[in-house]
Amino acid sequence: MTHHIDYRAAFKSLPSAVALLSPDMIILDISDRYLDAAGCAPERILGRNILEAFPENPRDPDNTGPRDLRASLESVLATGLPDFINATKYDVEDQDRPGEFEERYWTIANVPVRDDRGQTTMIVHMAHEQTNRVHGRQSANA
Repeated sequence: MTHHIDYRAAFKSLPSAVALLSPDMIILDISDRYLDAAGCAPERILGRNILEAFPENPRDPDNTGPRDLRASLESVLATGLPDFINATKYDVEDQDRPGEFEERYWTIANVPVRDDRGQTTMIVHMAHEQTNRVHGRQSANA
């Protein structure tokens, strides 16, 4: 007995923050949890380059998250292999206060999706927020 699998519904319902990116880093689709983590409406980020949708915090030059993400995505495209980023600071713009950023930390996994010729056609981008864990460690070390 075969069952129809609604992969789109399954993707949208994933318990993790997951985005599908094109090889040129355009956000093609996002899970509901990704929307929660991003704190914005889907039309604000769908169809945009992920680095433009989530810009660098101009007030924090030490914030390496955007550079780490670009390097990770470029590595996936160059090697065809998954790439992982340990807890990295990547602040997120507050949607209610444009230009103001909230401090956030993330672990990130970027995994290629390849066609039958081995070409990377998409990247599965998974982000897991680590802000509370990082702040907990900072408090314990203070």
